[in-house]
Amino acid sequence: MSSPRRPFREFDDSHDAESLRLARRVIRGLTPGLRHVVVAPGSRSAPLAYALAEAEQLGAVTVHMRIDERSAAFTALGLALAVGEPAAVVTTSGTAAGNLTPAVMEADLAGAPLVAITADRPEELHGTGANQTTWQQGMFAGRVRDELHLEQGLIRQGHLRLEPESRDDILAAEAQVALLLRQAGARSRHEAPGPVHLNIGFADPLVPAEPPSPRGAGRWARRSVIPPGRRQRPHRSGDGVVPNASRPAAGTPALTPEGAAAAALSPAEHRRSRRDFDVAWLDDSAPEGAPRMLQETAAPHRTVFVLGHDAPAEAVRIARRLGQPVLAEPTSGARWAELGPVQGYRLVLQAPEGTDTASLVSSVECVVVAGRPTLTRPVQQLISREDVRAVQYALTAEPWFTSRLPRRVISEAGDLAEFAGDAPEGWAEAWEEAGLTVQRAVDSVLRDDDGELTSVRAAQFVAETAPGPLLLGSSSVIRDVDLAAVLTRRDPTRRVYALRGLSGIDGNVSAAAGIALAGGNRVTALVGDLTFLHDSNALLHPSTERRPNLDIVVINDGGGAIFDQLEHGTIGRRPGQAESVERLFGTPQTVDIEALADAHQHEYRFADTLEELGDALAHPDDRIGIRIIELRTDRTGLRDLHARVRAAAYPDAV
Repeated sequence: MSSPRRPFREFDDSHDAESLRLARRVIRGLTPGLRHVVVAPGSRSAPLAYALAEAEQLGAVTVHMRIDERSAAFTALGLALAVGEPAAVVTTSGTAAGNLTPAVMEADLAGAPLVAITADRPEELHGTGANQTTWQQGMFAGRVRDELHLEQGLIRQGHLRLEPESRDDILAAEAQVALLLRQAGARSRHEAPGPVHLNIGFADPLVPAEPPSPRGAGRWARRSVIPPGRRQRPHRSGDGVVPNASRPAAGTPALTPEGAAAAALSPAEHRRSRRDFDVAWLDDSAPEGAPRMLQETAAPHRTVFVLGHDAPAEAVRIARRLGQPVLAEPTSGARWAELGPVQGYRLVLQAPEGTDTASLVSSVECVVVAGRPTLTRPVQQLISREDVRAVQYALTAEPWFTSRLPRRVISEAGDLAEFAGDAPEGWAEAWEEAGLTVQRAVDSVLRDDDGELTSVRAAQFVAETAPGPLLLGSSSVIRDVDLAAVLTRRDPTRRVYALRGLSGIDGNVSAAAGIALAGGNRVTALVGDLTFLHDSNALLHPSTERRPNLDIVVINDGGGAIFDQLEHGTIGRRPGQAESVERLFGTPQTVDIEALADAHQHEYRFADTLEELGDALAHPDDRIGIRIIELRTDRTGLRDLHARVRAAAYPDAV
């Protein structure tokens, strides 16, 4: 006759409130793979807040407090994007939980491992009119990789255990949370990382009991098991810098002699580091012992590689081996001038009929798309041309497309090389020359614009000169950088971020704050005035909190500039339509940004010239905290500015 199994107990907190004990098990399930948690205050989530405070004191996690839940969620998203690991946000019940929705939606299509943790009323209070009670289970259905509901009342029923009966007890709260966290990462090439949702029904009491001794529950929190060497970006091995590239497909050559060390990373680690290009990319020689697949001559094709947001690094390597031209968006990771992308590619694709450049574009036979291109219609038109064969290169599952993608997906390097082929003689050089020609035209117009500082010139200047990590706001700013900037990789910390999952202006500044909190480098956020004002709660920090080292450059043109570059600009020039279009799409505003900065006690600088802007961005190590740098431009002349740029690029076009 066997005796019942006794609980497997590593620490004793049996004196405490059951809600606190459950919260500690939740945190223990999270902290082996998660280091940052952003918390918004609330009563129902109090057990989690107390447990997180204890875990932080034990060195297991870093807690960041925020007042606004939407800003908190995007801050956690920025942390996840920067560290390449799950980051969590904690809220109380009700509308507080609903405020996480925009960040969860962005994380879903961006493939970011955001952990949304929402406290809930106990099951028996639902449907009774209890205050701040709504149905939260499944509230993010279709947006999260997995979800878990823990109900405190199930502990008394024996369906949820605080003390596991073994290390792999599936009824233990800690084990269930740990399994949920795994779903946030890509566990194989066929799974895309993304957000997960943990909903917890807490019952009173929600505060800790008086401990029987000053020691309390003891050292109960688990520390992260991520090796310290893998927490740095880029990885360092021996005396060299090893680029973080994602797991190669079969037959893909190693990138460096240290490729074997990089191959030891898990699929999730490879995926999150896929965009870390380094000077090693400039070496086109194949490492000794590498497969011959990409060294052999392939049939020549007039191919272009289109690298969109979060493109796999291997795409650049293959394009360079084949000698094919690369059109790279700023957040592709391949826009660095050292890698030789085609500058001014948007204007190249818009070449007027009858020009040599138009003939060049029309002669394209094949297009390789890697990452997600979202910025320009000319790129989409190229990909969709009936006379062009297009494929998507994806090493792993991507969160933004399904089987409905209207082009074939290739995941093997050899298959891609065969499809793309070697570049015909002079093909890449023709694209390079076309790009340099239009880039010179862009520079000439922007720098000789009668001394007027335009938003395009300001965006170009900031993107080219700001040190360290850079976040580009959605809408006009990122497109201005894409059009005009020549980016250089001056140091390993320089990386370009943007929220391109859904490309909204939601949470851009908060995400930049999260990126800044994740590392030791000062971050620059380049945003338009509406993007900044839409997320002004990112400036609202409890006075107890460490403020992120963040420069926010606000290009203030008094409203929304992007719509004038679209069809709405044409409508607005029809008789009697200007006022309506300005009201409906321009959404003019007259907010005093300096007063807003002062109200939140952040440093403010106004820049009237590029010299003043450059001085404001220089010497980032000389300042801490948030600084807002405002410059004002006039958006009414932007449509004409773009027309002048096109005319300068093709002066002989009829």
